[in-house]
Amino acid sequence: MKIRLTLFICFLFCSSTAVAQKISYGLTTGLIFDNPTGTVLLDSVQVTLQGDNDRQPYYGGYISYELNQLLTFTSGINYYNAGTSFLVYNAKKECAFCPLMKAGSVSHRSIEVPLLVEAKLPLPIGRVFLSAGIIPNFRLSRKGDPYFYYPDAGQGVSDVLPAIRSSIKPVVWKYALGAGATIWRLRLEARWQYDLARTATNPIQVWGKSYAFNSKNNTIRFGVGYQLNWKKKE
Repeated sequence: MKIRLTLFICFLFCSSTAVAQKISYGLTTGLIFDNPTGTVLLDSVQVTLQGDNDRQPYYGGYISYELNQLLTFTSGINYYNAGTSFLVYNAKKECAFCPLMKAGSVSHRSIEVPLLVEAKLPLPIGRVFLSAGIIPNFRLSRKGDPYFYYPDAGQGVSDVLPAIRSSIKPVVWKYALGAGATIWRLRLEARWQYDLARTATNPIQVWGKSYAFNSKNNTIRFGVGYQLNWKKKE
């Protein structure tokens, strides 16, 4: 009985050691460049997203598991603040003082969870890799206020501003393509991300009506990670 127990413990130890050698984890940080685009006409009121390449830092961590000598599965969690800026104005041709604009933004405190498969090519001091996968983005808050406006822009424009906040989807799925390299304990990565859904926003609800709001968000990101499990064999 004692021999069996000893053999079982040795088997668990060897198995856990083998699995541990396939796992990498560490901290990540970088910059996200967002470029939202979209427009919708609400009767005579025009809403246009400003694709201004909003730059925001992100912070988080990653974990990778080697599936085989060629492929690795990588996930993690990243936190960042992002914003959607927009212009709202009356588009009536007969409006003598148009377009008088109001501008606003909706800020997102967001978490993303990348689910990526990486194809790797070993190098003498590290490796390079190509990645592809999907990424759910969870928007924890959607706070928005006008930051610039004309007092006489019109009641219709004023009605639309608060309705835009509720049009921002709380969860957005993206697909991703990227490339990177691991050198020593550093993980360098560049990635392009685009919305999976036809639109990144819900319909705008105002004046008892619903207006389809089609928008997209083109994202480019650059990041660096630092591997923490020093005992892992390269």
